[in-house]
Amino acid sequence: MKKLFSVLLAALLLTALCGIASAETGIGIEPGETMPDFTAALTDGTTVTLSELLKEKDLVVLNLFASFCKPCEKEFPEMEKIYQANRDRMEIVALSAYSEDTMEVIADYKESHALSFPMGLAGEDLSFLEISGYPTTIMIDHNGKVGLVKVGAFVGEGEFEEKVNYFLSADYSGESLSFEKAVSFTQYIIYALVFVAVNTLALAIGRWGMLRKAGKKGWHSLIPFLNVWNEYALCWKGWIGLAADLSWIAFFALAYSGVPTVVRYGLLLLSFVIGIPEGFRLAKVYGQGKAVGFLLAIPGLKDIVKMILGVSKAKYRLACAA
Repeated sequence: MKKLFSVLLAALLLTALCGIASAETGIGIEPGETMPDFTAALTDGTTVTLSELLKEKDLVVLNLFASFCKPCEKEFPEMEKIYQANRDRMEIVALSAYSEDTMEVIADYKESHALSFPMGLAGEDLSFLEISGYPTTIMIDHNGKVGLVKVGAFVGEGEFEEKVNYFLSADYSGESLSFEKAVSFTQYIIYALVFVAVNTLALAIGRWGMLRKAGKKGWHSLIPFLNVWNEYALCWKGWIGLAADLSWIAFFALAYSGVPTVVRYGLLLLSFVIGIPEGFRLAKVYGQGKAVGFLLAIPGLKDIVKMILGVSKAKYRLACAA
């Protein structure tokens, strides 16, 4: 029964973190629908009309952004690169949907970020769209059909290029892609809190017995950082545990700070590398092999594994010999 409970709890965590992907767009247009024609004003004083673009292009990418949006800023360089490589067959139209942005602000933004594709303001023609987060990207195929709706930035390497290549491919059959929604800052905080709550419960279940059997106070398992210090001090050194956890926390905390992705994932890798020796030692404590030791070193997964092992086995041989 306890093992079943722990597995269900782990499933709850995964569901909470991944469930966002299953929602409908909620922005006023769905993949597979025909995109209403629109005309928008641009920074150079001209206008752009969707129906006119589709007479010459096989793909129109409508990007709705805001000048203050950091994720928007992060995805624009990749968009510019792909635009330059495919501008004979595609058009990117980036329009600010933020009410405080003016044409002068967008013109300065375009120049300062060295962007060549048309930019301007989303006008009344696009008022049917209910923007729930910046950026929001709508890809419209040569038939005027919405092929993709994505709320959130294209931050993965090659992600935007992959989508563009799909619609420009000679094998494109007209099939729309599923709605995609990256996590906005507010949602990011909400899901982080859910993660912390579930993870705290996992910590309590997975570490309480181990710490008590090691002569520590069980309630220490509920206190962040103190529980890590105590656990790592059993078989290793407490400060190493703190370094591993702080690296893991920094990975999340820096998500919206503008720090390069390579730095953030470097912190994630550091947390894993630091945790490997302890993972191997704890795997030995649990009577498991090195494969479990690796799992016990993976940030975000290790506490769930400890919980499952701890609840199902309910025994801790804390003989952490070198």
